[in-house]
Amino acid sequence: MKTLLWCRVAAQAGRTILMVLLVVIAGQLAGCAKSQPCACEVPRACCRGLVPQCAACEEGLTLDAWLKKTCPDGETDAHYERWDEETQKAIWVCDEGTRQSIQISD
Repeated sequence: MKTLLWCRVAAQAGRTILMVLLVVIAGQLAGCAKSQPCACEVPRACCRGLVPQCAACEEGLTLDAWLKKTCPDGETDAHYERWDEETQKAIWVCDEGTRQSIQISD
């Protein structure tokens, strides 16, 4: 009789442990965090030419905004002169006139 009682207690304890494990595992699976979408900006692919259109793209500006920033006296065109080692910036020569424009796609 004692053996039978002990077997029942052991079986109940085993079922209890199994149920606890199942609940814990189910909780782990149900509680997995879903991945959040990236709120990152996709970097722009800019040309690397030494022309105003490429320089404007690299700075994230329109060509008109870049010309206003680079040529404050109102010139409508610019061309690359050289790289200034001291300031680590490109030197642009501003002038009037129009040259053949190129189309840069986004």
